[in-house]
Amino acid sequence: MSLVKNAFYSAAQLLPLAVLKKKRPGSLLLPYHHLVSDAPVPHIKHLYPWKGTKDFEKDLDYLLRRFKPVTLQDIIQSLKTGQSLPAGSFLLTFDDGLRQIKDIVAPMLLRKGAPAAFFLNSAFLDNKNLFYKFKLSLIIESLQTSTHSKATLDQLYAYLQADETSIIPAIRKITYTTRGQADEIAAILGISFTEYLSGVKPFLNTDEVSTLLQQGFAIGGHSIDHPYYSQLTLEEQLFQTRQSVDFLVQQFQLPYRAFAFPHTDAGVSKIFFNTLLEGPDPLDVIFGTGNQRKDFNPKILHRFNCERPSVSINAAVKGILLLNRIQEMTNKDQVKR
Repeated sequence: MSLVKNAFYSAAQLLPLAVLKKKRPGSLLLPYHHLVSDAPVPHIKHLYPWKGTKDFEKDLDYLLRRFKPVTLQDIIQSLKTGQSLPAGSFLLTFDDGLRQIKDIVAPMLLRKGAPAAFFLNSAFLDNKNLFYKFKLSLIIESLQTSTHSKATLDQLYAYLQADETSIIPAIRKITYTTRGQADEIAAILGISFTEYLSGVKPFLNTDEVSTLLQQGFAIGGHSIDHPYYSQLTLEEQLFQTRQSVDFLVQQFQLPYRAFAFPHTDAGVSKIFFNTLLEGPDPLDVIFGTGNQRKDFNPKILHRFNCERPSVSINAAVKGILLLNRIQEMTNKDQVKR
């Protein structure tokens, strides 16, 4: 994290939470996570950091003491009726449908009495496929922890036109568009993603999602296979969104239609949102990643990242409330489409 961000969070912690909440009385707090784990997670290790169980439990206790938990259905009902949510409401959300949801997150949330919504990629459910970025993390892990012959490494260097010092940056540059390269590299290094999927089972399966729904949690679409929407045409964006939501609604007989963007919603047009919110079978709510800013349609809500281990929950919450207040004062609290 940059020095500027560190300084901002440090300053925010000094402010009284009551004052920040009072300045934004109607604010709905929407922190998002991906996983919680004390064990190594090789397919995520080289992508981003996450919190362990003790830190997440502290975060959860903090939120439950100072804010009022609401469900995804509460939010949708509020949007439909115009009736306000309780002051100081929050909803926890988790992306990507990872196995740790079942193993760690849901049991803790049930014990604490906290609702949550889990956003799933239809291509990854039941461990049918592996997210291309997870493949990149496993490739980097193999290069750093396994021994490969000189001939193998020379073949890899030639394939990516890189050398020993630039090979990992070259791997990180692989995009959704060029994701097929991950499978080519895995073949060179002798990595089997199929074996990893069947052995580790990084994602939830259908029965586990059904159990989560029976326990009172909510789910929503998160695209088919987690692309950057800015790299897609409008037609591809709409297809990724509708397919992921439609699949879950039909598979689990959901009475609502919710979607959360993978990566970011930056650069997505008004046409996309209007088509999905006003067309046939409209979505009830769409979650973006604009750090709680407002959007042109009240059914577009923006979440903020709350899983960085380097940022305490106190700093994260006060920081986002302070940021929103500053944006409001400078007329920058609206996402431009």
